[in-house]
Amino acid sequence: MYEELYASIPDPDAYLARVGLTRPAQPDLDFLNRLVYAHQQRVIFENLDSCLYRKPVSLEIPRLYEKVVVQHRGGFCFELNALFTQLLRDLGYTAWGCMVRLLRKKDFVPPIRHRGNLVELEGRLYFCDVGYGGPMPPGAVEVADGGRLEAHGEAYWIRRADPYWWSLYRSTHTGEAEEMLRFFTVPQNEVDFVVLSDFCSTSPESIFTQKPFLNRRTGSGSRSILGDTFIRVENHVSTATVMQTQEEFFRILKEEFDLEAPL
Repeated sequence: MYEELYASIPDPDAYLARVGLTRPAQPDLDFLNRLVYAHQQRVIFENLDSCLYRKPVSLEIPRLYEKVVVQHRGGFCFELNALFTQLLRDLGYTAWGCMVRLLRKKDFVPPIRHRGNLVELEGRLYFCDVGYGGPMPPGAVEVADGGRLEAHGEAYWIRRADPYWWSLYRSTHTGEAEEMLRFFTVPQNEVDFVVLSDFCSTSPESIFTQKPFLNRRTGSGSRSILGDTFIRVENHVSTATVMQTQEEFFRILKEEFDLEAPL
């Protein structure tokens, strides 16, 4: 019943071409960092199937490949990180998904509603994420107390939160430390994410069914849509524009996110 959740990527080289890379000579940390960064720029975080088109979201690898690689779409965390994890495996990495609590700008303990990735390399464990609709590490961060990544003008680090959970922090452009999320490292099976994905993509209580969320990294910042607002960040300077019409929304999807709409 769930076999397609564990299928191989139909064409790993086509997937790599989608993000502007070619197959590495060996699966090492340098390529992992380049792959994460390229993926964040080329594959959009977007929830249009859930909030706009009311289409079912599948985590089956062949269907994700068709959506992301063939149709040049994006997806939300359970889609993008599932496909990315399988790509890593097919390239020779030891990788699995992990459960995540998103803590940014929250003063309470939220339920688990996010998926990240863990990669084991040369006896060390790394956290990476290509499916978060906001600031995220531009590479892999070592899962160790004080594990740190400084790249592309950004800084992220990890601290142990308790015996079971690890916290990911970032340094904001004002120099403040911001806790982004918490995760645990117990390997999860792909089937473990199906119910969470179904809730987030179909429930009226989920933010993803209520309004559009899109995000992509750029070389100098990011582009985002939150509801009816388009946000452009350039060198830490943010400008926001309220989109007045559906035509304006579709134009921004094309010009800023390389998404043809309606889909």
